[in-house]
Amino acid sequence: MSGAGNVNVVNAESVVTVADDGRVRRGATQGEIGLIADGAVAIRDGKIVAVGSTGDVLADWSDESVPVIDATGKTVMPGLVECHSHPLFGGERHDEYAERLGGASLAEVAARGGGIWASVVATRESSDSDLLTNMAAAFDRMVRGGITTAEVKSGYGLTLDDELHQLDLLQQTRALTPMELVITFLGAHVVPRDIEAEDKGQVYTDLVAGPMTDAVVAQGIAQFQDVTVEDGLFTPAQALSIMARSHQLGLKTRVHADAWKPSEGWRTAVEGGAVSAEHLTYTPDEEIDRVGRADTVAVVLPVAELIYMTDRRANANRFIDNDVPLAISTDYCSSIHATSLLSTMTMAGPWFRITPAQAIVACTLNAAYSLGLADRCGSLDVGKRGDLLVLDCPHPNELFLGLADDMLSTVVIGGNTVLRDAVLRDAVMDSNTVDSPHQPQGDL
Repeated sequence: MSGAGNVNVVNAESVVTVADDGRVRRGATQGEIGLIADGAVAIRDGKIVAVGSTGDVLADWSDESVPVIDATGKTVMPGLVECHSHPLFGGERHDEYAERLGGASLAEVAARGGGIWASVVATRESSDSDLLTNMAAAFDRMVRGGITTAEVKSGYGLTLDDELHQLDLLQQTRALTPMELVITFLGAHVVPRDIEAEDKGQVYTDLVAGPMTDAVVAQGIAQFQDVTVEDGLFTPAQALSIMARSHQLGLKTRVHADAWKPSEGWRTAVEGGAVSAEHLTYTPDEEIDRVGRADTVAVVLPVAELIYMTDRRANANRFIDNDVPLAISTDYCSSIHATSLLSTMTMAGPWFRITPAQAIVACTLNAAYSLGLADRCGSLDVGKRGDLLVLDCPHPNELFLGLADDMLSTVVIGGNTVLRDAVLRDAVMDSNTVDSPHQPQGDL
């Protein structure tokens, strides 16, 4: 490791700053990334102290004792921000995907016991050791995919005790990765099949909106609550009741919306004051237009649409045209093993017909805003944590000519080099990591 969070990155052909002016990017600003030719970034004590031309940065920050990364001919950009993942799960579901590719429907797979419920059962039966080992491996792959900050959800427990335990395990995984983690409680993932009640959905909604949310807030680990709005799972009214209780207790919300069919999920997320709404594959264009400009971040998941073989794609451009901030994420989970946000970002360009610049903003600054972390990640700005990527291409547009993982040369987190020349070095955060005081402890 470079040590002490100090490094100079110099001579870059392109430095992509995605400079933060204190506002989430929307509309025309969605595609403003800011490029500096022959650029450099200086990081001291884990934070960015200078960004500019190599000459200007070295005039003030040249120091023979500080490690130097020579980025000649390369692109330097902010570390990527993963804002939708479910890394805590047991079991495997590859057989379901093979069935789907062979012609089986989602309903047929679910009828034989597959789907999210299969992961719930497998996760409940998994040992803590196995779950932690699997998450550590996944986090290593996420770093190799350019991720320096990641949102991680519970949601494969669906009982009060199981969900609290999963949140505790996610808290433990902070010690297993140099990434900063944001922890989300997803009790309202699906309605458990083992509830013994005639109206399972309402009984479980009342449980989540009452004792579960109360206990999660008292535990003090979760930074968000996520709520699903899908036909056959949680209705808009049920979701709003859960969100209202969460907000009453000071826990901000996110929403799973319109992944399978139009379910008024986008409208519900905005109406309920959610920070983000995620998936949005089947959100009708007229609903996007009717809601109009919104502060809720629209998080789209191209790999999920590919793996789920949906017959529609989220209308990313419709959100942009309506001045809605757009973010992109992998949806890493039990059925989607996509851990590279770098490749997800480059796939999103042609998938949604958005520009490279729009996709970069969606995976950096806007994703950071969706997590409430724009004050310390998502852009190369003085004062933010020293998270950046060095890529083997002279211009960021070149990343989008293919899946870009093989172009990733170096990952720096908090001024420490954790990936260099495709070799993952110190994947465990140590006591020298400067931003450790920012890691949430206790009540949030």
